[in-house]
Amino acid sequence: MAEYHSDWLNFAASCMSDVQWEVAAIRPDAVLSHRSCPWGGHLIRLDAKNVFIQNASTDPADILVRPEVREMTPGKSKAEITWRCREIYAPGDALMECTNCWSTRLFGVLFGHSLGSTRLHFFQEATTVSRHALYKDFPEPGDSTQVETETIGIVRRLPHPSGKRYRLVFVFSTPEDNFPGSSLCDQHLPAFTDMFRNMFERVVNGPGFLDMRGIDAKMYLVLSMRAFNRGPPMIPHDNPCSEESFNMSAGEHLGLVSWTRFKPDEKFYLSEYMRVFMERLGYQLKIYGVMDGRKLVPYQCVVVRSEWDQSRASFYEAFKVQKAAYRRANGGPKSPNLIEDLAPHFLPGVHQRDTDSQISTPKQHTTVRKTFVELDEENDMGKPKLPKQLKRSISTGEVMTCFV
Repeated sequence: MAEYHSDWLNFAASCMSDVQWEVAAIRPDAVLSHRSCPWGGHLIRLDAKNVFIQNASTDPADILVRPEVREMTPGKSKAEITWRCREIYAPGDALMECTNCWSTRLFGVLFGHSLGSTRLHFFQEATTVSRHALYKDFPEPGDSTQVETETIGIVRRLPHPSGKRYRLVFVFSTPEDNFPGSSLCDQHLPAFTDMFRNMFERVVNGPGFLDMRGIDAKMYLVLSMRAFNRGPPMIPHDNPCSEESFNMSAGEHLGLVSWTRFKPDEKFYLSEYMRVFMERLGYQLKIYGVMDGRKLVPYQCVVVRSEWDQSRASFYEAFKVQKAAYRRANGGPKSPNLIEDLAPHFLPGVHQRDTDSQISTPKQHTTVRKTFVELDEENDMGKPKLPKQLKRSISTGEVMTCFV
C-alpha cells in the first residue's frame, strides 16, 4: 500500500513511460501492462490512447473533476456507484465514501487475488472509504492527475488538430508481487482492455460528467488581497485599552471598535487572516490556501462560493471599518482591498504532499479485504458525526448517486 499519496506522486512520471512495463494485452487504442511495485505488491496499468472528449475544457488540466463534486450528480438505478463526501481537506482533496463500485470488484476478481464467494464480490453493496486528491498540471503542465490510496489516474491531451484527443493512464496496485495470469484469464484481457477504454470515453462524454464539470467550475471562489504594502491588514481586537489597538467609532454598531495589526511579525497568509476575521464576525467558513494540489501565493485564498455568498455582506460592512483603521494606523489614503473571483496564482514548482499535514479519519470498525476497506454496517449509522458549529455556521454535504 502506498504511504499516503506521496509514493504515487513520486511514481507518476513512470506511469506515463513504457520503461519496465511488461505488456499483457495490446489493442489498437489501448494497452494493458504490469510491473513490480516499488513499495510492495504489483502494479496493473491500463493505457487508453486517442480518447475523444467532446466539449473539453480549454485548459487540459481541468478535464477531471474534483472528488468532492462526485456526490452532487444523481444517478438512475441501484446498480450505479454512490459517492458521499465525508470531509474536504482542500479543494480537490477529500475523504470519499464509495458504495457499490462494480469496477473495483471486477479488477479484484481479475487481478487482486480475491478471496471469498462470487456473491461477495458481485452482489454485496460493499462500502469503501479512502482519500482522493486531484493534482492539476502534474506530472507535466496540462496533465490532470487523480490519486487514491490504491490507484492513480492521469489524463494528458494529445497533439491533435481538434484538441479533443486524450490519453488516459490508470494504474492500480495489487497486494502480491506477481501478475495473476492464466490461460482462461489471458484470453479475456484484450476484451477487458477494450472495455476499459470504451467505458472511460463513455463516462467523460456522458451527461452526468458534463454536469459535474459545470458544478466543479462554480463551486469555489478565489479571493485576493491588494494594497497592503504599509503592513498587514487590521483585525478586530478584544482589548480596546491595548497600546497596539486603534479605536474606531465607525465600528460601534457592529461591536467592532478596537482594531490591531494582524500578526505584524509573521509572514502574511490571506487564508489565515480571513479565517480569523470571519471567526471574529461569528462565521465559520472553510478557507483554504491549497487548491488542486498546489499552494496558492500568500495573498490569495479560496472559499466555497455558496458559503461566501451568505457571509460577504457582513464581511464587507466590517472590512470598511478595517480600511479606516488601517489608514489611521499607517497614514496615507491607501488601504487593503479584497478582490473576488480572480484567477488563482500558485507558488512555482510546488505541489502539496499529503505528508505536510496530519489527516484525521473518522473512527469506525473496518474490515480490510485486500484492495479495499469495508465498513461494518452494524456500527455505521449512515452519517458521520458532524463537528460542533459556531454561531451562523454553514454546513454542506448530502448523499447522492453518481452515474458511471
